[in-house]
Amino acid sequence: MVAVILAMMAATVLEKTKGTEFAASNIYHSPIFIAIWVVVALCGGAYLLSKVKSWRILLLHISFVVILCGALVTHLFGKNGFVHLREGETTSEWTLIDDSVKGLPFNITLTSFEVLRYPGSKAPSDYRSTVDVGGESRVISMNNILKKGGYRFYQADYDKDFGGSTFAVTYDPFGVGITYTGYILLLLSMILFFTDGSSNFRRTFRKVTGTAAALLLFPALSSAANPPTVPADVADELGRLYVYYNDRVCPLQTQMRDYCLKAYGKSSLYGYTPEQVACGWMFYYDWWTDTPFKLKKKDVGGPAQREKERIRMDGATGRAYRIFPLAGVDSTQAVSWFSCQDILPPLDDGTWLFIRKSFNLLRQEVQKENWDEVKRIVGKIRLYQEKTALQVLPSQTKVKAERLYNRISRPMVPFMVCITLGIILFVVFALRLSKGKKQPLWEGIGVAALSALLFAYLTLVLALRWYVSGHAPFAGSYSVMMLMAWLSCIAVLILWKKFPFVQPLGLILAGFTMLVASLSGANPQITHLIPVLQSPLLSVHVLSMMVSYTLFGLVALNGIMGLSLGRGEASGRLMDVSLVILYPAVFLLTFGTFLGAVWANISWGSYWSWDPKETWALITLLIYAFALHGNSLKAFRNPRFFHIFCIVAFISVLVTYFGVNLILGGMHSYS
Repeated sequence: MVAVILAMMAATVLEKTKGTEFAASNIYHSPIFIAIWVVVALCGGAYLLSKVKSWRILLLHISFVVILCGALVTHLFGKNGFVHLREGETTSEWTLIDDSVKGLPFNITLTSFEVLRYPGSKAPSDYRSTVDVGGESRVISMNNILKKGGYRFYQADYDKDFGGSTFAVTYDPFGVGITYTGYILLLLSMILFFTDGSSNFRRTFRKVTGTAAALLLFPALSSAANPPTVPADVADELGRLYVYYNDRVCPLQTQMRDYCLKAYGKSSLYGYTPEQVACGWMFYYDWWTDTPFKLKKKDVGGPAQREKERIRMDGATGRAYRIFPLAGVDSTQAVSWFSCQDILPPLDDGTWLFIRKSFNLLRQEVQKENWDEVKRIVGKIRLYQEKTALQVLPSQTKVKAERLYNRISRPMVPFMVCITLGIILFVVFALRLSKGKKQPLWEGIGVAALSALLFAYLTLVLALRWYVSGHAPFAGSYSVMMLMAWLSCIAVLILWKKFPFVQPLGLILAGFTMLVASLSGANPQITHLIPVLQSPLLSVHVLSMMVSYTLFGLVALNGIMGLSLGRGEASGRLMDVSLVILYPAVFLLTFGTFLGAVWANISWGSYWSWDPKETWALITLLIYAFALHGNSLKAFRNPRFFHIFCIVAFISVLVTYFGVNLILGGMHSYS
């Protein structure tokens, strides 16, 4: 098993340096790698039959063997290829990945192809091909495949002129069925495992629950001579205008906030709102040129600084803000949006002057400090927007929700409080455990109340993001990190009475995930969901993976606490607690991984493609599986070794999420 893990680790690195084909031919599809898997399955099966008495555990491990058998059948007998058709074209052949051509037992004709878009946006919401198969009209789109005669057709690509479509085709009549049977057995056996009163999990849980063990400096912004800007209420009126940004219509406040974050790393500066900062650029540009950007030393004078200067200049001239809608100028959407600096289509003189001169009029009135007139001009722009683009504008409820989200979605203060309080509680709990003392009830209630407030805040942020974006916040680093913080709060609120030491661990984990969200999401933009992610399986898949990662994080922190207590009885009790957490963590990771495989099979025709994130999820699963086999592996009965292993094992979780996203790449690097 160690050889399998090391081979997969090496393969992901080789794929990055040598390419996917090299890693596939030399490792993933090599006879040696397949033989190692066969040996592992046979040896593991023989050991289980001779040692394991529980039929539930036997079924659990047999399901893995069935999945491996299905994968082997797919590898040996499955075929992959593609079909390209222009509208009106018919074929009865498909091209395999080795460029050989095979016949289909039926004809397929492309009737039409279309790109569906989000209302009022150029962002694609779906790619849809209508085909005729044996006289029957069928639709192939993202997450909607065509099955016929053992063949499966997936929407893979389309021609630039929208007149043709490319379908990925798979023929695997036996492998998918065997693998899915293994998935079903695996899910059933995992559920049955927790009902087995003789399992190691239930024994450890009874031991843990039966024991009596109990287990800010805020940044100030000040300046003696702040650059000038408009009053907050005037800037707020400008922020209420609509703008076409990130392929959607949203409040101008959103873009102004994003630009402020990009330039200065903060959503406010000198006590100014982001709208005031953007207005400062627009109306008092020379005063703001001396305001330093947030830059690393190595970036001074480089592309990063030039990008921030471009953002500030585009904001100052109005080029960045596409706030003027025009109807009927683009066949792909009902309304097109322009800035005052864009090249405009033919227009009547009044509309042309209105778009071109509105910002100049605003500047003139700002220089006079005639704020009522500024508001009147802004109001005229808003009336023009509502008159021209009413059918694509978001509802007022959604606008209010987004404006609220923009004000509260930066978790700077919450993560500082969580990390600080969590570290203090961690030290206090370690000292108490070493002396066998319990946590005072008042302290537990107080921390639980704080966790409840944090939970309410995170729930509001995630709910607002969900409502504004129109899809669950399960994609993107910012959303996923905030989701992990939310899950950590749930763990604290549910478990603190039974396991008081989950309070410092949960607060630290929540704090660090919010910190990562704050850093990686220096500009956590709300965007439309790409078509492939519009699957109901996405939410369950991501939620399962994130809950497992959260629990692994708690186990790692628990391991640090266990090591800090030395070799005493308290360290052994914490090992039992880690085991109780590890079982559901590993099972959720397993469930999320095979659910992701089902989703992948529905979306692009392959339930396992050795993508780096898939591979590292499997590596993480196999690594943590060692810790659950203490009955067979003597070293894992030693609390000190167990804690060290759980701390080191968490590196695999970090690589699975951050390493793949930032370094290894692949199909999953967007998540």
